[in-house]
Amino acid sequence: RMKRLLSTALVVGLCVFVTEAHDTWLVPVQFRVRVGQPVKVALNTSEDFPTSEAPASPDRIARFEAVTATGRVTVTGYRVEEKSLVADVTPGEGLTVVAAATHPRLIVLKREDFHTYITEEGLEPIVVARAARGQTYSEGRERYSKIAKLALCASDAPQGRGYRQPLGLRLEIVPLTSPCGLRAGDVLVVRVLFEGRPLPDIWVGAGTAGTHGHHYPFRQRTDADGRVIVPLDRPGAWFVRTLHMVASTEFTDADWQSWFSTFTFGVE
Repeated sequence: RMKRLLSTALVVGLCVFVTEAHDTWLVPVQFRVRVGQPVKVALNTSEDFPTSEAPASPDRIARFEAVTATGRVTVTGYRVEEKSLVADVTPGEGLTVVAAATHPRLIVLKREDFHTYITEEGLEPIVVARAARGQTYSEGRERYSKIAKLALCASDAPQGRGYRQPLGLRLEIVPLTSPCGLRAGDVLVVRVLFEGRPLPDIWVGAGTAGTHGHHYPFRQRTDADGRVIVPLDRPGAWFVRTLHMVASTEFTDADWQSWFSTFTFGVE
């Protein structure tokens, strides 16, 4: 009985530890790829980019696909390997965008923890809304989803402007400059969309390997058109991330619904 209690406590603690304000990224073995040659891609979740602390369960995946100039392909065969959920993706010509999204999961946080979380994330409208609802001293009941995108490049110059095309994700980071051929000293312009519309005045963070928690080397709010300009000051793996929360209208067991969204890419 004691072992069972300890196991239950460990699972609950791990769920809170892994999910609370952690980021989730799609991380490839390499960003430079060859057309038709499969590359391993990991869905990683942790406080330290690009590592993973625990794998997502395959049944949490709501959507996993690869988008090339010739169309979309559903990614199948993803599996748990050590602390990551991994899949093999076959790149196409130019740019291949990989996207994954999880089903919403419920998390309930103590009022102090929830208040700290939404304050640190810059979610002032939620702080105000909780006060207006008389919930400032109530626990936080939230349904959250993770959304991750990745740019794989088989060449520096993908044909056309397909990289600017949204994939229809609920909360999506869309590059407005090509994510292929980026070099240290360049900038990447991105737009944040929520339900297909530009999302103004929302915090966007960006960083490289070794970025911990919310200590993003770059952090800025989007402009009126949902855009930010990210300066790329070093080579390597990069990510851009954002978080959006609204009052829940889809779930009766949660007061709030949120989406964590990331976009990973390589800089030479």
